[in-house]
Amino acid sequence: MSTPNGRPNLVDRFFIRLSRPENLARILRWAWFISLVMLVLGYIIIYTKIRDMIPI
Repeated sequence: MSTPNGRPNLVDRFFIRLSRPENLARILRWAWFISLVMLVLGYIIIYTKIRDMIPI
């Protein structure tokens, strides 16, 4: 979608800028980091919940 004068609107410009390779790489890096942190936090929560049940 374009405005009548031929310029893309703000949302179109945002997604065009967001879809550049360097920005996609940055998004992928942060998504990987966040998923790793969530995985570690999940294991910590599971460990704290079952710590008393494990005879170690």
